[in-house]
Amino acid sequence: MYDFQPGNINKINFPSEILDRDVTLSIYLPKDFTELFKYKVVFCFDGADFFAFGRIHRTYEKLREANEIERAIFVGFHYEDVDKRRAEFHPQGARTPLTVKATANEILPFIDKTFPTFKVGNARVLLGDSLAGSAALITALSYPRIFSQVGLLSPQHDEAIQTLIERCQFKEQLSIWHAVGLEEGNFKLPTTGKTADFLTPNRELNSIIKANGFTYHYLEFEGGHRWKSWQYLLDEMLKYFLSDNISF
Repeated sequence: MYDFQPGNINKINFPSEILDRDVTLSIYLPKDFTELFKYKVVFCFDGADFFAFGRIHRTYEKLREANEIERAIFVGFHYEDVDKRRAEFHPQGARTPLTVKATANEILPFIDKTFPTFKVGNARVLLGDSLAGSAALITALSYPRIFSQVGLLSPQHDEAIQTLIERCQFKEQLSIWHAVGLEEGNFKLPTTGKTADFLTPNRELNSIIKANGFTYHYLEFEGGHRWKSWQYLLDEMLKYFLSDNISF
């Protein structure tokens, strides 16, 4: 049905009955992809941004050539527009529960059926930035045995996230990597021009995650709420999830 080319970002329209729309997915298979090996799967909410601005596939290939990480394929979940992104990714978004269900019950089975993947939670990584980070965390908290690894770049945090953390079963299954920038205390929102503080809520999220017994790595970096800063964190993030030999 689809012709996936290794070494390329393959964009498809995936029909989701749960979301009642086609979801644009970008699927990256490594340059040396072969059906002879199994692969971990890295899901990126805000997928187009992870590829275009983060260039996560280039970071992956560099680390693979250096034999620093394991084999993986990347799946990017695109948002349609800013308003729909908020509805489908925000912790209190009207359609966020549908995004979570579609990822676990439609997109993941499609990936597992199409490619030679490891069918275990700790071989699946969810990544997201800002609101997309919230969507990644909510998905992991909702399905910790299916998605056991989650990487967060300055996610939006509120009481809805806190409630999910406290209610999460199988907390021992989850491994969380979390970063926020020291310049994010006074971020100008591109959509409204108003300023927002991401640093304080993320420090609160840090305290809550620590108090709930997850496997957890947290860092604060010199930078702001933008891909110019986040891009340089992807190297460390991928090593954290795709290497058994890296310590922090």
